[in-house]
Parts: sequence; C-alpha cells; structure tokens
Amino acid sequence: MPSVLESVTVVEGGRWRRGARRLAVAAARRALRRAGLTPADVDLLVNAGLYHERLLGEPALAALVQDDLGANPDDPHPGGHGTFSFDVADGSCGMLTGLRVADGFLRTGAVDHALVVASDADPGRGLAPGFPFAPVGAAVVCGRGEGTGGIAGFRASTGSPPGPTLTATVAFDGRRNRLTVTRPAGADAAAGALAGDVAGALLADRGLTPDDLDLVVANPLTAEFLGALADRLGVPPARVGRPRDGRPVHTAGLAVALEAAAPAAGLAGRTALLVSGGAGPAAVAALVLP
Repeated sequence: MPSVLESVTVVEGGRWRRGARRLAVAAARRALRRAGLTPADVDLLVNAGLYHERLLGEPALAALVQDDLGANPDDPHPGGHGTFSFDVADGSCGMLTGLRVADGFLRTGAVDHALVVASDADPGRGLAPGFPFAPVGAAVVCGRGEGTGGIAGFRASTGSPPGPTLTATVAFDGRRNRLTVTRPAGADAAAGALAGDVAGALLADRGLTPDDLDLVVANPLTAEFLGALADRLGVPPARVGRPRDGRPVHTAGLAVALEAAAPAAGLAGRTALLVSGGAGPAAVAALVLP
C-alpha cells in the first residue's frame, strides 16, 4: 500500500515561541489533531530540523519532541505500543528525506502512522550572530493508504562536480563556539538546476512529463532556486511557487510551500511533484499520484 500524507501543519515563531523544539512540538500537536490522531498513535517520529537551542547534538531532538508530546514515553510492553524516534540531517532536503524514511517503514507494514517534524530557530546565547533563517516549525503526518493513490516514488542525487553551496560551520571564536551560515552567490541556482534534473528523471521513470502534473511543491522558496528549477524542469515559473518574503525558511520550507499550494483539499486527487534542493548541492524529489 502506498504512503499518504494525512495532514500538514506549519507554525511560525512569535514573540513568545521562538525555540525550535517548541515550534516542532506545536506543529506536531496540530498536525495530529487535524489527522484525527493522538500522540499515542505515532509509531515513528522523524525530526529533520537542524538549528535548535544551544546547538545541542545529543540527545536527538526527535526524542525530546517525542517526550514533550507524550508519544509512548515508556518502553513498549508485550502487546503494547511504542514510538521509535530519531533525527535525520539533510538541510532543506530534510523533510523529503524524512518522508522517504517514513515511506519505507510504512510500506513494509512495520508502522501505521509516521510523524515527520522540522524546525529551525536562532539557537540563542549569542551562538549564531545574524542567524539567517526564520523561526518556523512544521509537521507532516503519514499513514498507509487503502487505494492506489499516494507516494509513488523518490529520487535523489548530489551534484558532480560540486557547485557553490550553503555552508554552516561551528568554530571557536572569542572564547566561545559560534555558528556561521554562509550562502554564496549561485548556491540556490545550482541547487535548483540539480533539483530540476532529479525531478525530470523521476517523472521519466514513471513515463510522465511536467504537463502531467497538477501541482509542483518546491523548497527553498527563493527566487534563484525556483527560477532555476522551473527553467531546468521546463515549466512556467508560476508553476513552482512564489518566493517567500522576509527571511528564508530552511528545513520546514517544504511544508510551508505545501500548505500554501494546497491549503484545503491537500494532495487528494492530484498528481503532485515534491522537490527540494540544498547544500552540496543536493536534491530530492517525490511523486504523489491520485
């Protein structure tokens, strides 16, 4: 049975809620409510966010989100139910990579419901002066479909030879660690061109062309990325979405684009292409069939 997207939710950080952990938890709670589920129904929780409080690497943020949600915090007992949680780190491609992982578990029947979350926010304590990304959290609930519609396949690639790319480094500066995020000129365009190639190859795998698509959902939402993606894929720029005003969204960007493109009916009954490009450059694409 193919995997289906049951709900998508985006939460933007306000004055009192800017931490990445809180954003991820708030988005997860809303996504579960929209899907008619409770935290206890979550079999698999994948976190694709990168930048969070104090830049802590351990424990995995997914485990902290699981605990905050109350998603089966105890060890599963015989005949009981548990939640398996872990992080994936793939930058702006992270949500699609998380969906790819969830799809594998769902197709095997190992899980019934998976939750993919992503969020980024200034880690605070002066660790990231000039932090470039907007504080946004997102969550996607996935389940196993009963028909033939749903996620039909994925394709991913990294650029060869490497091109200009976003970099993030943590280095000792002035007696403390500091995070520096750099996006050189041409980085988004290189990622967009690769994303167009990957998306085109995925469509060809299924005997489809861009004309067969009802919807294209892309991340990141920058003019350079979207323009290069549209050009390489051979579609009008308007079909891949509009650039987002203000600071860019990083790992949660795919959900932001999806919520904007399909706010009501979602992907039901549509042939949709989900595509992301990021550091490396790298790109991931997924095809959703009605």
